[in-house]
Amino acid sequence: MTTELQENELRAFVDSVTHFFAHSSGDGADVRSAYLADPRSELPRFDYTGIIDVRGDWRGCLYFSAPRGMLSHLLLVTGEGTYSEEDHLDLVGEIANTFSGRARRELGEGLEISVPRRGRGMAIRASGATRPFVIPLTWRGYDAVVVVDLQIR
Repeated sequence: MTTELQENELRAFVDSVTHFFAHSSGDGADVRSAYLADPRSELPRFDYTGIIDVRGDWRGCLYFSAPRGMLSHLLLVTGEGTYSEEDHLDLVGEIANTFSGRARRELGEGLEISVPRRGRGMAIRASGATRPFVIPLTWRGYDAVVVVDLQIR
């Protein structure tokens, strides 16, 4: 039995990304080819990051990281009236939580997910021995990233 995500499992995250942006803004994200990151290096990140810790049948973390401009633009198109630091942190956490909820549906109820940790300028390292999948995306000219750093127990 493999301890790493399979292509069909990774597809759930890609589908989640495209669905979130299409549903929230009416304009889907352009998801580029996922790649495996070096687990010894710092993982890619932008201004704001929302992290979901995972345990149970799977362990590791999922995260979404985006620049402030993208989050501000999302707040605008979703009708939010304020653009405070807390609004940006709430949004990046909400997006990470949305992706992890989809993952739970695809990977099973044995996937226990935490409430989002969120921050600005957070350095992120891989959580385990497997190589994390990085899913780069672009939405309305802004680059962002979803990282799936999970292995089955």
